Amino acid sequence: MLAFRLQRLIFIYICTFLGFYVHAQNIEDIKNDSRYYCAEGSGTTLEEAESNALAQISRQIAVSISTQSQETDRGERNSDGSVSSSYIQEGSVASYSFASLQNVRMTVLKGEPNAKVFRWVAKTEVDKMFEERKKKILDFVATGKVAEENLQIDDALRNYYWAFMLAKVNRDAVYADFNGKPSNCLTFLPLKIKSVLSRIKVSLVDCTGDGFRYLARMRFTYNDRDVASLQLRYFDGQSFIGPLIVRDGEGELDLVSLPVGNKIGIRYEYSFRKEAENLDAELRAIFDKSTVLPIENALVEVPVKVNQKQKSIKPDKKFEEGVTASVSAEYADIQPEKVEMRKRIPVTTVQNNEDYLSVLQNVENAIKTGSPQDVYSSFTTEGYKMFETLINKTGKVSVVGKQNYEFIEANGQILGRFCKVKIRFKNGQTFMDNIVFRFNKESGKIQSIAFALTKKAEDDIFNAASSWTEISRYTILQFMEDYQTAYALKRLDYIEKIFSDDALIITGTVLTSVSSPEIEGTQINLKRDNIRYTKQSKQQYLAKLRRHFNEREYIHLIFEHNVTQMINAPRLPVGTAFAIQINQIYNSPVYSDKGFLTLVLDASKKLPLIHIRMWQPEKSDMLSLSEFINELEF
Repeated sequence: MLAFRLQRLIFIYICTFLGFYVHAQNIEDIKNDSRYYCAEGSGTTLEEAESNALAQISRQIAVSISTQSQETDRGERNSDGSVSSSYIQEGSVASYSFASLQNVRMTVLKGEPNAKVFRWVAKTEVDKMFEERKKKILDFVATGKVAEENLQIDDALRNYYWAFMLAKVNRDAVYADFNGKPSNCLTFLPLKIKSVLSRIKVSLVDCTGDGFRYLARMRFTYNDRDVASLQLRYFDGQSFIGPLIVRDGEGELDLVSLPVGNKIGIRYEYSFRKEAENLDAELRAIFDKSTVLPIENALVEVPVKVNQKQKSIKPDKKFEEGVTASVSAEYADIQPEKVEMRKRIPVTTVQNNEDYLSVLQNVENAIKTGSPQDVYSSFTTEGYKMFETLINKTGKVSVVGKQNYEFIEANGQILGRFCKVKIRFKNGQTFMDNIVFRFNKESGKIQSIAFALTKKAEDDIFNAASSWTEISRYTILQFMEDYQTAYALKRLDYIEKIFSDDALIITGTVLTSVSSPEIEGTQINLKRDNIRYTKQSKQQYLAKLRRHFNEREYIHLIFEHNVTQMINAPRLPVGTAFAIQINQIYNSPVYSDKGFLTLVLDASKKLPLIHIRMWQPEKSDMLSLSEFINELEF
């Protein structure tokens, strides 16, 4: 028996020794193999050791690229930033630019404390990373061009700048087509951004004030058309505050004193750093470590007439057409993307609207005084609850300018559109919004309120639904208005009602080498290598939403361009199943992002029901609406 135990111990020792020998031999083989980058890392904890090894590998890659190609230009540069012969990228490919490097393998040499690890990655993985980065750059450029066509100037600037930041740290030059010419993103995009900024025109429409506070209503155009959206900060007399999100060409500035030097300072947002850091690990690392390129003409000053005695601000007639940022010869000839011209579907307005108009004028006064109870009798119980929440629990709400309502009869209701408001929160974030008031035809009372969609989002729905019945068009429009309003007013009870009990809720997360946030739910395979899809139950989704509503002062959704289709769904009545894929911008005090929301609705009942909700983080590699429909069974 003793002999048997001795033999077993010897056998275990030999196996352990041989295992270590083979293990060590494999490490030496990798170290001597030119197809790999590798490093040993050490640290008090395993996590520190892993990070140390990865940092060494990143430096090796950066040095290797620098030795081979950095700052080498083998051809003459053309005026548009392109080159006439082979070109090797002259951006700064630094060690911090490898946040998206995949399949970095590891073996532990020594456990904690004083841990030691060995990490390695195939050089082919580095090639894949740069190819994916190139794809992402081109996708940002393409998205920026579409946004510019749609007059979503904030989105255009955001995407152009993010593409430029990635181009700075790419190994190879990336060329994108602008006005039929291939242009190097590294050198051309800063000029393109300046060109876009130079075409924004701003003018003072009017200003009201009492000597202590002034409300300056501004108009913003791009190539002489109202911008759909734009973000900016402005000097209020003490400091630059904001951001203010301009909507449909209109923004209101809240000034605490008369403008110094008879000028109002405005600084357009273009980098969107906070959003980038939330959305993308690569961009987060690049913004954190690299020098951010300042865009000089993002700052513009609007001349105004100031009367110190009367304590008033008026438009300067010399600049009543508006002012633009400075223009330099280096980008003066860069042409803008052709603005998309869309004919709006005409709507039938209500002619005898005096009673409705009188109600809304009283509602305006209630908003101005912050006294929703003054118009309690103008609302149904549910409508008043929503209005009271808007006034008392949704930031500081103020009416902007003189209202010009249109009254439309649709879906058995009278719609009072639009009351222009400004909503400002504690952190300075300010949104321009349009409110829709929905009247019950029988009682004449307001039965619900909603934040209107952008003109672009509304046009997309109506044009896609041009062959549908009017009821179907307004059903989809009203549902999307109610959906974004439910987040703004934190109506968890409404959201619970519009999701079917067995709703399929899918969230996509971009995979990176850094740790991604854990999302409760089950992973599912939708054939996208770079995106992890997680399925949640209705209760899991609502629990997360409840936490967000409790923790965040506000959640503000903006829906932009979208694709809407009537689909065949065997489980749903014919002609009542709709699929919508819509560009969603999410804003909150602690987190902001942008992605694509896809919904499958059953519109057969008075309150449409969501059967599938899917959120995808970016356009690159996302499932299109047709792919989505083919991939999932309804």
